[in-house]
Amino acid sequence: MPWFRRTQNDANVNGPDPLEGRGFAKYAMEDAQQCLLDQEALERGTIPDSAKRRVERTVKGEMPWMSTLSVHELYLGELLRIEPVVQVAGSCYYHASTDSRNRVYLDSNLDAANLVRAYYQAKDTSLERLREEARAAGAHAVIDAKYYFKREDTLVHFSVVGTAVRFQGLRSPKHALVSALSADDFYRLWQRGWMPMNMALGYHWHCMPVGYRTRSSTYSWYNQEVTTVTNKLMETRHHAMERMRQDAAHAGRSDGLVGVSVESKIEETEILFSRGAGWDSGVTIDGTFFPYEPSGTVEIPAFNTEFFATGTAVARLSQSPLKADEIQAVLGVQN
Repeated sequence: MPWFRRTQNDANVNGPDPLEGRGFAKYAMEDAQQCLLDQEALERGTIPDSAKRRVERTVKGEMPWMSTLSVHELYLGELLRIEPVVQVAGSCYYHASTDSRNRVYLDSNLDAANLVRAYYQAKDTSLERLREEARAAGAHAVIDAKYYFKREDTLVHFSVVGTAVRFQGLRSPKHALVSALSADDFYRLWQRGWMPMNMALGYHWHCMPVGYRTRSSTYSWYNQEVTTVTNKLMETRHHAMERMRQDAAHAGRSDGLVGVSVESKIEETEILFSRGAGWDSGVTIDGTFFPYEPSGTVEIPAFNTEFFATGTAVARLSQSPLKADEIQAVLGVQN
């Protein structure tokens, strides 16, 4: 039975809670005042009090630190004089604007521009909350960051968790770096004079209406490429990768991107066209005429092309192993 449909009697059907009295922590709902304070903190661009307390207690040694690092990576971290401080996280649940039928809003080029902006806003907000926790811990970087992206219609969810670390012998940074690279990756890059700079995202989404010419290719009796859809996917990929380069440049210097992972998706759908100010009787797509219905609208078959990529921007600072002052120059000094 779904949890929200259970009654009090249903909840107690199996008798007392078997975990009670065994030292297990139970979820305690915050009061309305604390929820309001947490919400205001997020709106101000900071983090809730509970997150601050967790970081502070860990830094003081009142709680053991947690890490996404493996034992091997922890060993390499000690060789690099990297000290794990605390596990940090950031999340954002973001809504992209919709049309009158609660669908993904498309601009005049049939790109989901607002959805694309929602992706970047969710990513930037989550990373800033991650950095806020790292700053509270006095960390220089967040390494081995694990990210999670998910979209449900017009709702975008981004979460990231990683290990905040200090570089021994360096002053407090102005900005904490965030990287999906492990301590092993840091070791190899630093030994060759490369510096990881930050995470970068490339994303684009386009809706492509099609007519008989394209549709007939998907129903033919022999194998053939649907070239119009292939071309549109490649165009979508091009826009996503250009956005990724721009996103990498926001972190400062970026000579290249490593650890790049990509995902692409094509799905069949329909797109709604509405009659404009004129008195045209329909719209022609891909050599096919689609007449407007009496309501002045018509639904046309389409393909959504979506491309997603993430990676770590890196900069070459030296031809030899990096020195402390070179790393410090990238991190800056806290005011």
